Amino acid sequence: MRNLIFFSLCIVYGTLRSQEVDSYSDSASHAQELYKMKEYDSALISYERAKKLQNSIKMSAAERAKLDIELGQTAYRSEDYTKALAHFQNAVQAESDIIKRAALLRNLGNTSMQLKKIDQAIDFYKQGIKLHPEDAELKYNLSQALRQRSQSNNPESQQNQMDNGGENKQTQSKSNEQNKSQNKEKAYSFEEEQKRKILNDLLRKEAETKRRIEKKQSTPSTNGKDW
Repeated sequence: MRNLIFFSLCIVYGTLRSQEVDSYSDSASHAQELYKMKEYDSALISYERAKKLQNSIKMSAAERAKLDIELGQTAYRSEDYTKALAHFQNAVQAESDIIKRAALLRNLGNTSMQLKKIDQAIDFYKQGIKLHPEDAELKYNLSQALRQRSQSNNPESQQNQMDNGGENKQTQSKSNEQNKSQNKEKAYSFEEEQKRKILNDLLRKEAETKRRIEKKQSTPSTNGKDW
């Protein structure tokens, strides 16, 4: 009788475990389909359901890490960066492959940047580069994070540069306008000066001609006879 009860319990337990595995597989598969359709919020709910079911199922660390990676990617797409960070951290702890681990560290860096945790992002990028120095994207992301930190540490300098740049542009624009105006005035004055010079020359010549005529008329003739 006891053997029969034990056997029955084993059947029930096995059935429940089988149902849990099926439910886990269904939830994970459904989440993957939703992700492909870019329905990230719904996909995240299905993935989280699968994660809960996963806790009661025996599986390898690699399989658990795979679900965390998919959860992290989906949470990132849903802009739930806090959840994404947690799942990527779970995955990187379980990942033994150097290249894959470096890729996960890059994801952690990108997620940290979204959370405005620049120093943390820089640390993740540096860890990734140590593991995979040939990863060009890691190096580029690190340079961008360093540049952003430098700018955030010198907001006054950055603002002054922007202000000075704006003032310089305005000053230069005004100066250009003034120069254009002055050049126009200079061209106009030169033309008028030429006109005045020509007119003055004509008036002077006319005055000289008039004086010669008057002088000639006032001079007595020596050819005339005195009667």
